[in-house]
Amino acid sequence: MVRLLTAVLLAILGTAAAASENDAPARYSYVLGTDFSFVNASGHPSWVSGSAGKLRYDGDSDGLTISHAFADYRFRIADTLDATIVANMYNDDIDDSIDFTQAYLEWRPLTLSPNRYRLKIGGFYPRLSLENRGAAWTSPYTISSSAINTWIGEEIRIFGAELSVSRRLQAFGGGHTVSVHAAAFRDNDPAGGLIAWKGWSLHDRQTRFGDTLPLPPLPQIQPDGFFWRQDPFFIPFQENDDELGFYAGAEWQYQNRFLLRATIYDNRADPRSVVNRQYAWYTEFSHLGLQATLPGEVGLIAQWMSGETVMGPEIRGAHVVDNAYSSYFVLLTRAFDRHRISVRYDDFEITEDDRVPLDENAEDGDAWTLAYRYQFNDTFSVAAEWLQIHSERPAWAYNDLAVSQTETQLQLSVLLRVGNR
Repeated sequence: MVRLLTAVLLAILGTAAAASENDAPARYSYVLGTDFSFVNASGHPSWVSGSAGKLRYDGDSDGLTISHAFADYRFRIADTLDATIVANMYNDDIDDSIDFTQAYLEWRPLTLSPNRYRLKIGGFYPRLSLENRGAAWTSPYTISSSAINTWIGEEIRIFGAELSVSRRLQAFGGGHTVSVHAAAFRDNDPAGGLIAWKGWSLHDRQTRFGDTLPLPPLPQIQPDGFFWRQDPFFIPFQENDDELGFYAGAEWQYQNRFLLRATIYDNRADPRSVVNRQYAWYTEFSHLGLQATLPGEVGLIAQWMSGETVMGPEIRGAHVVDNAYSSYFVLLTRAFDRHRISVRYDDFEITEDDRVPLDENAEDGDAWTLAYRYQFNDTFSVAAEWLQIHSERPAWAYNDLAVSQTETQLQLSVLLRVGNR
């Protein structure tokens, strides 16, 4: 379904692009972006190289790199119908091919009702992140995402449809808006395996539709291990059991100064299923998000998530792999003319409820992120970020790594953006 979806939307957008040559420029918009970075990192070898570290980079990747390159294109097919496609054109850490992170149609019908409706169909992120608000799901505050949104970028994508209904509450002066949304999806059955076997991370890499992600060299997935049917790599976007997953949520917004969002997610995967040497993981979570403007025009963003991911049959009250996970972060940000300073604190943990030998997935950790950005103009900006993660994960001993580690990363980036949005 993922490949079919991509082909269909590419055809639609190709036709739209050809038609747009004779249309008004307002019918389409685009952003092309490239990020050049200097990186200095320390800690465990990175997970993207097939090891266990929580950062995208490690000591072997210090120096200059192209950390991100993307094309975010939107086209108005009709007055109430838009198409969006986001291509990630370069990832030198795992695969340097061109692939897509989002591709969907969006319909906003005109009605006489005070309700406003929106229907999204395709492949897209669920309505969770309050920090990844820029083009191509980037953050205007930091370079690396929080642990919560890093995991969403790694494993969670909606291949299906989302319907939302919103209404402005005129009885309260018109500044308040409430909305509800729900979605049904497929092709996300393995989601949960990466956070269980790799753990939480903090970085800016987004998994594309066709990506194959490395797993650490864990003993349980070796040919003689307990989960020998699992390939030593992970494919998060596939369908195992032909059952639809869902998520649903509600939010309340007051002008542009306050937003509260609540969401539940359930992929409804059969945890006993194995397809193409990939286990399905039954994964569910609850999520709360808060965004507010504090005195002094300081912006506050906070998100909290708690859930469970399980795999295999249930034995004596617990699945073969049975992990509870949770995380939260608080971000403060302040803009001064062309300058922006942001600071974020993350806390994360995984609690193991099973007793499978050589499958220790518990961990506990926190992280601090300090970021600065200067916007020269709409095209050119620079950013600097210092990130430090301290965590304990007993499974690191399987790879002869210290089970308690402080990992740090300094990243200096030049951000180029070209477009008409």
